[in-house]
Amino acid sequence: MINIRGLGFRFALFLVAAAMLVVITTAEFFYRATYENELDEANHDIEELYRTVGPTASIAAFLEEEDLAKEAINGLVKSDKILAASIKSDALYYQLNVTDAINKNIEPRVFLVRHPFIPEETLAEVNIYPNFDHIIHQAEKISNDNSYSLYVEALVVGIVALVITYYIIISPMLRVGRSLHEITPGTTQRIAVPEYHTDSEIGAFVHDTNQLLSKVEEQFSQERQLREEIEFLEKRFRMLFENAKSATVLMTESGIIELRNKAFIDLVVKIGLEEKQDYGELLEELFENPASIKVSLLEAFSRNEFATGEFKLKSGVNKAAIWVQLIASPLMTEEGERFYQITFNDISTRKRELQNLALQADFDSLTGIYNRNGGEKLIAKLMNKGHHFALALIDLNGFKAVNDIFGHDAGDEVLIFVSEQLRDKIRKVDVAVRWGGDEFVLLLQAEDEKAVETVISKVNKGIKQPFYFNDDTTPTVVSMSVGVAFYPRMSRNMNTLIKLADIAMYKAKQNKVAAPDDYLMFAEPEGLDSSDNQ
Repeated sequence: MINIRGLGFRFALFLVAAAMLVVITTAEFFYRATYENELDEANHDIEELYRTVGPTASIAAFLEEEDLAKEAINGLVKSDKILAASIKSDALYYQLNVTDAINKNIEPRVFLVRHPFIPEETLAEVNIYPNFDHIIHQAEKISNDNSYSLYVEALVVGIVALVITYYIIISPMLRVGRSLHEITPGTTQRIAVPEYHTDSEIGAFVHDTNQLLSKVEEQFSQERQLREEIEFLEKRFRMLFENAKSATVLMTESGIIELRNKAFIDLVVKIGLEEKQDYGELLEELFENPASIKVSLLEAFSRNEFATGEFKLKSGVNKAAIWVQLIASPLMTEEGERFYQITFNDISTRKRELQNLALQADFDSLTGIYNRNGGEKLIAKLMNKGHHFALALIDLNGFKAVNDIFGHDAGDEVLIFVSEQLRDKIRKVDVAVRWGGDEFVLLLQAEDEKAVETVISKVNKGIKQPFYFNDDTTPTVVSMSVGVAFYPRMSRNMNTLIKLADIAMYKAKQNKVAAPDDYLMFAEPEGLDSSDNQ
C-alpha cells in the first residue's frame, strides 16, 4: 500500500511536478523558437528560389518572351512553400494561383527584375505569395515533434531519477525508520548504518540517533535505579508509618483524613468512636475540650509553626482518662495545597505516674492523709484565695511510751488510728494533715473559738479510745494537746500562724497532767514580736 504521506511518495510527486513544470516551460520555449525558425527558413528558401529563377525572369522580361516567363513562374510555384507567383512588365504578364492567394489575404513578397546587362535598370517585378498554410503546418509539426521528444526525455530522466533516489536515499531511510520503530527505548538495541552510507548524511543521522538512544538508555537506567530506590524507601517509610506506636494522620484543611496508621485507628476505637474520614476540622471530636485544642493549633498555624501540647481525649469505654502529647505541623505541597500532619503520643501512663508521684509527695504513706508538704501547699492555697480558717496543731500525749514499750509497729498503729479518727470526726470542708512524728494539723473552716471547740471535742473523744497491745490486759490511752491560731485574724504569715499554734499547743501540753481537760489552747498573737507578723 502506498503511503501518500510518506517521504518517497511526496518526493516522487514533487519530482514529477517539477519535471512537468520544467518540460512544459522548455517545450513551450522550443516550440516557439522552432516555429519562428521555420518561418525564417521558409522566407530564406523563397529568396533562394527567386535567386534561382531570377536570371530566367530577367531574360524573359528583356526578350519579352512569355514562355520563359511561364517557366520561371511555374518553377517557383512548384515549391510547397510558395502558393502563387506572378511576373509583370510593360510587355508581358503572367501569374499562377494569384487569385487564391488574394482570397486568402496573403501579402506577396515583391522582387524587382533587373536588366540582364544594365543591373541599374528595372524591367519587371515578380510577386511571390508564400504558402503560409504549408509553412505553418510544417513549423507546428516540427515544434510538436520536438516537444514530444522533450516530454519523453523528461519522463525517462524522471523515472531514472526516482529509481536512483529510491535506492540511494529513500530505501535506506525506510530501513532506518523500520529499525528505529522496532527498537525498545532503554535497551541496548541500535540502528545499523545502511551499506555505502557510512560517511553520508544518512550515516550521520544514524550515528546521531544511536547516540540519542544511548543517552535514553542511560537515563532509563538512572530512572529505573531511582524508582527502585524510591520504592525501597516507600516500603520502609510505609512500614515505619504503619507500625509506629504514635498515632499519626495526614489531613486536609477541611479535616478530611488522607492518611492514618494503625495506631490512630486503635486510639479512635479506644475512646469509643467509629472509624471514619472526618472528626471535625482539627479532630475536635476526639478531645474532651475541643475549643482549647482548636485555639492552640490555629494560633500556631497562623504563624506557620508547629503546635505541641498535652491534651485530654474523651473518656474511653472503660472511662479511663487518656492523655496525649500532640504535635501538629502544617505542610504545603508544591502545588500550594495545605495539609496538617498530626501525631498523638499516648502519655496516659506517664500522667498517672506523675499524679502518683504528686500524691506521694503530698500524702503520708503510713496514714494516707496529707503530709507536711501537702499541708503547706493547702495552707498557701487557702491564703492565696483569701479563705478564713483555723489552724489546729495537735501533739499526741503518751505516744513516746507506746513506742518505747510496745515497739514502732504499735506506734504506727496508733498513728493510723489517730489519722482515721481525724478524718472521721472532722467535717468534709476540713482537712487533716500529719505534720511529722506524732504531730498533726487540722485546717478547719472556722472563724471563732466555739466552732473550733465543737470539732476538736469530737476528735478528742475519738482519740481517747483505749488500745490493747500484745495481749496486754491493761488498756493504753493516748491523748492530745492542741494549739489553735486563726487566719487572717492572728496573722497572714504561714510561719507565724504555725508558730502561734505551736506556742498555744505547748501551753496546753504543760497542763496535760495538772489539767488534762484543758487540752485545747488558742493562740495569743500579742505574744509575738512584730517581725513575726510580717
